Amino acid sequence: MSEMRTGGAAAIEALEAAGVEVVFGIPGVHTLALYDALQGSSIRHILARHEQGAGFMADGYARATGKPGVAIIITGPGITNVATPVGEAYSDSSPVVIISSQIERPYRNNMRGNLHDIRDQSGLMSILTKKSVSVDAFDKIAVEVYNAVQDSASGRPRPVHVELPIDLMLEKGRVCLPAHSSGYRPFPSREHVDEATAMLAGARKPVIYVGGGAVDASAAITEIAEILGAPVISSVMGKGVVSDDHPYGLGHAWNPWADENPADELLKDADVMLVIGSKLGAQETNYWKMPAPDKLIRVDIDPAEAMVNYGPPALAIIADARATSDALLESLRSQRGSISAKMSPEDVQGYRARIQKQDEGDTPFAGHIDALRKAIPRDGIIVQDMTMMSYRMNDSYPAYLPRTYLFPSTYGTLGFSLPAAIGAKIGRPETPVVAIAGDGGFQFTMQELATAVQHNVSLPIVIFNDSTYTAVKDAMHWHYGEERSMAVDLVNPDYVKLAAAYGIPGVRVDKPEDLQQAVTDAFAHNGPTIIDVPIPKVV
Repeated sequence: MSEMRTGGAAAIEALEAAGVEVVFGIPGVHTLALYDALQGSSIRHILARHEQGAGFMADGYARATGKPGVAIIITGPGITNVATPVGEAYSDSSPVVIISSQIERPYRNNMRGNLHDIRDQSGLMSILTKKSVSVDAFDKIAVEVYNAVQDSASGRPRPVHVELPIDLMLEKGRVCLPAHSSGYRPFPSREHVDEATAMLAGARKPVIYVGGGAVDASAAITEIAEILGAPVISSVMGKGVVSDDHPYGLGHAWNPWADENPADELLKDADVMLVIGSKLGAQETNYWKMPAPDKLIRVDIDPAEAMVNYGPPALAIIADARATSDALLESLRSQRGSISAKMSPEDVQGYRARIQKQDEGDTPFAGHIDALRKAIPRDGIIVQDMTMMSYRMNDSYPAYLPRTYLFPSTYGTLGFSLPAAIGAKIGRPETPVVAIAGDGGFQFTMQELATAVQHNVSLPIVIFNDSTYTAVKDAMHWHYGEERSMAVDLVNPDYVKLAAAYGIPGVRVDKPEDLQQAVTDAFAHNGPTIIDVPIPKVV
């Protein structure tokens, strides 16, 4: 039991007790008690320029580190501003925690004209989060804030919201902090592990498919693939779970929008597919056109996900991906002498060669993508936006380690890249991080460049610039004809001059080799660098 504290101090001490090291946010008159408590706290505060940026930073931090990303947000407009990144984090299963203020308890939800008043703020956030809590008593503050951090990472990672009324944050009382504990991660049953082992060991030609839920099971999945002789295909969220240069790693091999998929033959010939941490969603499978064998083993921490697509599996293991992969590996190791590899590395690499050939034919600007891969170290993190170059990189950019390829996969919001890259770099300061954006998407959150400057975040920001919302223009032409498009041509600032206005390096490069050098130089600079890459219009 501590000495007397304000409610704001109770919330910050609860974050500390939960192991939080960084929070992102913007102070407001409703969060003064929280910010007063942050002074002298062990928690580092990163000042964003918009609540949307703070939310994306928290998400990028979470994706890069695996630890919950926390944002402190004001009542009303702060909440509605952060709703988009919270929706993105929910869709992509990212552990984000939003601590928000709320107007005084007597006025809450009454809409009597209080500043930042909003009807049912917690209810609004409940739609976008795993859990939204409105605290109504002092002795619940520390518990609910602490539990929010734990809950965000327990079970299926997803955002959690806690709102704290202003009057409650100003109250004083004694704080009882919970003891720190790790989040709950369910283990698989022995029966299910044995059944999966028998199915895989007895398979004629097994295939493994990994999604974002498998990012912490990389080592075990890689060895399982080696024992079985099973090729590994990933979703975009699963890129890097098995290295793209591993003999059994095929990466994002099934391109959902290709006319022909070299991986089709492999999938059609498979008799068992082990799916780890993926919903096999509509975008990844082109509305479930990706072939899959009748026998699916689904490993997912969320029971709904294991059943939602491709019908009920032959076996559903509702458990943590890493715990299940470790148990399955141990079981397969015990039978290794009786299991022969179903495919040789040479056979798998034959498929890889065909897949790469297709990617090269379908990917304009392949030289730029190759230049980025050469410039970015093996463990470097690349943070994508919703832009044509990123869509192509989803298929053709090799990822070698988990948590190094970040993409706003399901919700698909523009403006993710820059703030998420700032969050990733804050979370992993020794790891090179690069932000990739289109010129349109960059302008959604380009004010966060000021955050990178103020906090001296070393970050190459690569803007592929064709002065167009290219994906939208392409869709208009596809549906309505090449003469039918509107509101897709952009007037852009001079990004090199924008860099100069912030007092940071800005360069414009046209050739892939110059892009490679610019990124390399930016890594050596202490602070952000803008790299403007003009590219021809493709539509």
